[in-house]
Amino acid sequence: MFKKILIIIVAAAVYLHYYPNEELTNWYNSSKEAAQTKFADISDTNARVAPSKLISVLQQDFKTFSKNEVAYVKSLAESRESLREFHKSYCVTEKNNDRLSRDHLQSVCSALEQYRIL
Repeated sequence: MFKKILIIIVAAAVYLHYYPNEELTNWYNSSKEAAQTKFADISDTNARVAPSKLISVLQQDFKTFSKNEVAYVKSLAESRESLREFHKSYCVTEKNNDRLSRDHLQSVCSALEQYRIL
């Protein structure tokens, strides 16, 4: 039984090698890329800190933040995904944020990068 399955797999591989199908190749490449991304996320060995660490790091700086800015930073710290999006949108591109002043934005970005919260 195993021998027959192996023969079928080898025959399919040889056929696809000599007679490639563009649609099948595109599907294979997209599936391969998705699998590599998932495996990279699973096997990532970077030590990370919890997103709530941002709040404790910036606690002393919150004295200079407005109430709206503090609420915004706390809403960001609820998930790692929102922090990634924030970092990509404002820290990497250095765009201005309407909800944080420039100095506060820099302190949030430096805390994110310093503690590898992403």
